Amino acid sequence: MRRLLVAAVLPAILAVSCGSASRDQNPAPSASAAPTRTNDALVLGGADGTKVIDASGQVTADLGRVIGAPGWTVAFASDVDSSGNTAVRVIDARTGRTARTVQLTGRWASAAEYGNGPSGLSPNGRWLVLADPKADRAVFQVIDTTGSAQPKRIEIPGRFSFDAISDNGESLFLVERLDGTKYRVRVADVRSGLLVPGAVIDVKQVATTADENGVMNGSYTTATAGPGGEWYFSVYQHPTKGPYIHALNTHTRIAECILDLPTFGNASAVEMAKQPFWSLAADDYHGIARLYAVNGALGRIALVDPYEIKVKRSATFKVPAPAPGPAAFVPHAGAAVSPDGYRLYALGETGIFLIDTSDLSMRATFAQGSAFRGLAVSPDNSTLYALAADGRSVTVLDARTGRPSATLRLAAPADSIAIQRP
Repeated sequence: MRRLLVAAVLPAILAVSCGSASRDQNPAPSASAAPTRTNDALVLGGADGTKVIDASGQVTADLGRVIGAPGWTVAFASDVDSSGNTAVRVIDARTGRTARTVQLTGRWASAAEYGNGPSGLSPNGRWLVLADPKADRAVFQVIDTTGSAQPKRIEIPGRFSFDAISDNGESLFLVERLDGTKYRVRVADVRSGLLVPGAVIDVKQVATTADENGVMNGSYTTATAGPGGEWYFSVYQHPTKGPYIHALNTHTRIAECILDLPTFGNASAVEMAKQPFWSLAADDYHGIARLYAVNGALGRIALVDPYEIKVKRSATFKVPAPAPGPAAFVPHAGAAVSPDGYRLYALGETGIFLIDTSDLSMRATFAQGSAFRGLAVSPDNSTLYALAADGRSVTVLDARTGRPSATLRLAAPADSIAIQRP
């Protein structure tokens, strides 16, 4: 498994143009468009910082370069001063005000390495990991963001990068980098500061997923914490066999691999090229935990039980023929489940596919012909926000019909979108 990264954002809103285009069409500017929701706060991430805007495009908080906690009501910034020491700020993400500061000796930065989500945080948002990588060793700070415990410094000889940290702050999972796409997942015990002997592997599938030394092979695509935060799921692409899910139990320090994703073992060249479109979305509606692995470029979906760690159902859905060559862009949040649990939205190379979660059937295609890199659904299930593939606009759609109601145009490109928890 590998880790999720942070993303920061910069979009300043230049204009809001409203449209009344029908489903599967790009919204056209119009002064007589349907009213846009005004009580959703959107978090837009880009290379230069993070901004929170309301649904009309007005900036409500400029957060700078931060790591967002789940729900984006709290964010964390690490600032290095002129003397080379670091201040970690706990920020109220609704207002941008600093609530608390933790001082660290030395230079510390985000443990991020991949660009598809917040990085360095435990699933519950309590534990934050910062890094100070060296040529011959990896050095980490584990910070209790509640302030209840002192930061813990951990130094590990070798080439390691952050993977995940457990909700109790006791297990720090690391990726040991080897040659090419080969790697091992290791765990450091936070209390002792020592690396636990051996690799974290799926012992039931050693011959398939790892060798006798625990070495696995694959390139990282995306990851998400499962419902409850116990399991952490990552999609990897084996260089010859295709995509699989690496499931890490952060409580018991064990791993399992889900190898029955659609196309694993017989992925074609086209399917391998569209690997970046594999996305994960988890929900826990009325006590039923579900994990969806979906690729909108290929029209493939799998429903995974996140506790049994197995695919329960797979399906295909009709999508435009994949464009030749590698993916033109990499989605940041390529799938989203509606808060009521009934609908799954998935991005393709073009269009947004609406999937009925009861039977995994596709019910509609929204914004046909348009390309997007991120999705977010309003808490009341009514509105879908789609970040354009070039990051320069957000299309606002009716989440049930796909009818566009507005386009928020951005002064600078963003690469991620999320909704701030009310």
